[in-house]
Amino acid sequence: MASGEMSAAVLRALGKPLEIETRARPVPGPGQVLIRVLAAGLCHTDLHLADGSAVTPPLPIVLGHEIAGEIAEIGPGVTAAPGDRVLAYYYEGCGHCTWCADGSENLCPAPAAKVGFDSDGGLCEYYLAGARSLVPIADTVSFAEAAVLGCSGTTAVRVVRSVARTAPGETLTVIGAGGVGLAVVQVAVADGARVIAVDPHAPSREQARRYGAHAVVDPLAVDPVAAVHDATEGAGCDVVVDTVGNAHTPGQAVRMTGTRGRVVLVGYTGKPATLDVLDVVVRESEIRGSVGATLADAHTVMRMAEDGLIRGHVEAEYPLAQVNEALARLAAGEVTGRLVVTP
Repeated sequence: MASGEMSAAVLRALGKPLEIETRARPVPGPGQVLIRVLAAGLCHTDLHLADGSAVTPPLPIVLGHEIAGEIAEIGPGVTAAPGDRVLAYYYEGCGHCTWCADGSENLCPAPAAKVGFDSDGGLCEYYLAGARSLVPIADTVSFAEAAVLGCSGTTAVRVVRSVARTAPGETLTVIGAGGVGLAVVQVAVADGARVIAVDPHAPSREQARRYGAHAVVDPLAVDPVAAVHDATEGAGCDVVVDTVGNAHTPGQAVRMTGTRGRVVLVGYTGKPATLDVLDVVVRESEIRGSVGATLADAHTVMRMAEDGLIRGHVEAEYPLAQVNEALARLAAGEVTGRLVVTP
């Protein structure tokens, strides 16, 4: 490949494999850095984007919003230095609305960019980032773990602390022990909660136990709602986090809670879900959604990783040329944690 060029995995048509293309390497302008991408995590959202099932991206686009690497070049006015290890936060808000002023760029109604969703992401050799989006990665944290924590870990921090407002001693059930679910387990355990993990995939349940879950439930073997009530001596949970979001799990989440329990919906499929309003009414349940995370959450999760309080669970790494193989494996539903592409 000629100097000044790079490889990128490009989505050109919904439902079609990504195409490996040669592109010009970006040049950083004022306030920007060029990151040599050393790890790009794959998220279930990438599957939704690739087939247009829940979110339709502009085409062509380079997917990937979990981006970690080293700074290769800096533009004018940047204080970071080449060689710095960094995670790239993937929201760029408008900078003017009340949400941006509050630091909640993930809720900005008119963001300048949502990396990997509506603008090119990190499934490429080099990624151009704004300097303000950079989060330092400690030398003790691998690029692969940092990348997946940039989405799963930040989402978990926001869900457990800001949205669910989980207190020490409370019981939290997480439906789905994938990348986000395993991160929710770790954050909740670190914050002193008692955790129950529900997942049909045995290796994911076992990993949840290793990360500190007090109990695990196989929803294919038992009634998950009854199992959660048994585990809480009939009281139900204080918090349920649904990372799956299929037709049944939101309703199950409500029935798992006790009186005035909090349900946080994170996962989605783009299809309708069944929810019995009476279940919500009689419990005085609180139901909230949670989308993405803030830049502050990204800094928090990298500090937690440095302190050994959270791990980004990476099952396997793939070269960029095998990105479609990795996405197919993710779609099959048998991955524990996350898969990572290493451009």
